[in-house]
Amino acid sequence: MRALLIMLLGGWIVGTLLIAFVATQNFRTVDRLLSAPTVEFSRAIAPIAHDEARVVLRYLVSELNRLFFNAWGITQLALGAVIVALALGLRPLDRTVITIAATVFVIVIVLLLLNQLLLPLGRSLDFVPRTPVPLELVRFRRLHLIYTALDMLKLILCVWLLIRSARQAA
Repeated sequence: MRALLIMLLGGWIVGTLLIAFVATQNFRTVDRLLSAPTVEFSRAIAPIAHDEARVVLRYLVSELNRLFFNAWGITQLALGAVIVALALGLRPLDRTVITIAATVFVIVIVLLLLNQLLLPLGRSLDFVPRTPVPLELVRFRRLHLIYTALDMLKLILCVWLLIRSARQAA
């Protein structure tokens, strides 16, 4: 049972790091494509201006990231539920169960509260000019910072749980 717990915690950690990598690289890829486009890509975007192509491609990336983050959030809830069930089966019950429950609680806050605030706010900003900086963008950045901080907290808790579980297994 502990081996399965360790495996799932490791998967949770890897998934968290992977989703962060994918989300940031998606946006960087837009700028990489536009700064050094292939001949075929240049022809495809020729009818629209560079800045308009960037806005459209960033919109596509934003939609993909919203899809990925939503799917990952639901996956994390399922992972968290299985991990809690596994931890409840361990003896003796200790701080591990409380920490896992706290980690799942963080996911619930992120998924049910922050995502519900970030998704529509992000969509409302997709085609809004950034100069001057809209107040909604300031709010979005603040919420995104909270999201990132909670995700880091979750990652730290998962690493702590993994180390603790591995030590107890040894």
